[in-house]
Amino acid sequence: MAISLTESIQIGFQDFWTRKLRSLVTIVGIVLGTMSIIVILSLVNGMNEQTMKWMTERGGLAKITISNNWESKNPLNLPNYFSYKEILLIKSLVPEAEVFNANIYLRSNFKYGENTTFSRTIGAFPDYELVEEWTADRGRFIKNFDITESSNVIVLGNTIKEELFGSKNPIGKTVTVRGQQLQVIGVMKYRFLENSGSNLFSGNPFEYMNRTSIMPISTMINKFGQRDAIDEITIRAKSAEDAVALKNKLEDIVLNLRRGYDIFNVVSAQEEAEKMKQSSMMFKIIFFFISSISLIVGGIVIMNIMLASVQERTREIGIRLAVGARRFDIFLQFLIQSIMITFVGGIIGVLTGVSIVKHVGAFLNTNTVVDITMIYIALIVSVGVGLIFGIFPSIKASNLDPVEALRYE
Repeated sequence: MAISLTESIQIGFQDFWTRKLRSLVTIVGIVLGTMSIIVILSLVNGMNEQTMKWMTERGGLAKITISNNWESKNPLNLPNYFSYKEILLIKSLVPEAEVFNANIYLRSNFKYGENTTFSRTIGAFPDYELVEEWTADRGRFIKNFDITESSNVIVLGNTIKEELFGSKNPIGKTVTVRGQQLQVIGVMKYRFLENSGSNLFSGNPFEYMNRTSIMPISTMINKFGQRDAIDEITIRAKSAEDAVALKNKLEDIVLNLRRGYDIFNVVSAQEEAEKMKQSSMMFKIIFFFISSISLIVGGIVIMNIMLASVQERTREIGIRLAVGARRFDIFLQFLIQSIMITFVGGIIGVLTGVSIVKHVGAFLNTNTVVDITMIYIALIVSVGVGLIFGIFPSIKASNLDPVEALRYE
């Protein structure tokens, strides 16, 4: 007498419900493993989303940065910075660049009246606000005529403005930086990025920008002794696809400027995003296997419980075989019961993981992103554990000798 699939499922549910305590203990490992998969994958997804948001708000995937390569060999002691003439030459060689900027960094105290604060100051071109996608909230940004005239003007970061002027309007006022009187012509917009996963600066990774002020690059060179010491070039291509070709061209240009030595790193945000995706995939695989340990432990427990169940139900199996049940029916009955246990554990684990993931993210001060794919993965893995670890007990049950099984006490 063959046992239908529906009847096998019903028998599995009855056995599961009859032995509630044992079933609960059996699925604990499955619940924990599935829950861990959901939580960890959502954290990795959240970090990916946060990184992409960071890159987008810092100029997007079309951005290219040229900066010092601190690991390069420099036997000829070639300059590890750019001169102003070199900057103008590079700019003329890449007309396809949509936006071009060069930065000189200076750290100094700012003073207004009795108030003093510390600021990172950047000497830049007008394109700085375009390449960084960061504009003035009040007043104006530096213009080309400020570069031409080396004007004593400055645009303050929002935090610097608050520390020097409080609620006062700073536009037109004069601040002192290293003995130079600079007129405030603008205040940059306040930058903030939520749920960064860092408690630094109250969790705002853009606070360093709020503490940054910008002046004309020519003013920095001519009046602050920073001649021929340009630290960084930032460029934006017309699209992320164009950025790769432009990055390769820039690499050739800076190599030629330094006799073939890789004194500078040329980094494309597009390529960085691809590397980030690859690293993210590696993290997912590693964390997935770590999370799967509890699933494996749960699978071993299930196998032991199922073996005990086979022993307890030996006489029942003998009767079923005696009245015409096929060995495959017995095999399927126990395998379905094993899969059903892990499936129930997977469902509970998914529901638990989804319900706590936001709390985990809040505790770690980071984003969490749950998508349907990870839920499918968690359920498939949990069911797979039941399938794998249920095969041996199912084979043992189906191979019992009916006569010996009927004699079993």
